[in-house]
Amino acid sequence: MEDTLSYIAKKTRRPHAIRQVVGIGFIIFLTVIGRPGGGGTVALGAALALLGTAIRFWAGGYVKKDRELATTGPYAFVRNPLYVGNVLIALGFCILSGRAWSFAAFAVLYLWLYVPSIRKEERTLHKLFGDDFIQYKAHVRAMWPRLTPYETGPGGWAASQWVRNGEHIVNAGLLIALAVLIYRYFAS
Repeated sequence: MEDTLSYIAKKTRRPHAIRQVVGIGFIIFLTVIGRPGGGGTVALGAALALLGTAIRFWAGGYVKKDRELATTGPYAFVRNPLYVGNVLIALGFCILSGRAWSFAAFAVLYLWLYVPSIRKEERTLHKLFGDDFIQYKAHVRAMWPRLTPYETGPGGWAASQWVRNGEHIVNAGLLIALAVLIYRYFAS
């Protein structure tokens, strides 16, 4: 038991190592306890979750983790489109869950998991890509998209890269969870 607690304590001090598991757990939790409210909130929540999923779909085919600096596609608008997608998905599920406290819980999770993860990833990108990353970072914000694209270098969307990044599993899981909450709304 002591080894397990030590392992958990170690992981919680390294948020980048657990952000995906915690994020997926949060969405599953909201799906299980969720009781969608009125039609307007269901439509808004579903629209945000679908938009976030679409952004993840788009970004997942561009990123070649630690091999190439992605600056095209969604990366031409924002440095962290996968995280922007996650934020929209989480907000959508918070709305769909009908649980007001879920927004505060998400804010805590975002500050605990994403802010340190972005900093760590940017240190890694700086080490890997040097001045190219510095120039990109100077023109493209971390989480707030540009209105016009900043395009440099080659790169296009590739289904094989999307699958290699595991986005097919993430997208399928999100769509299933969203369908469960929408079904609950119409079944009640």
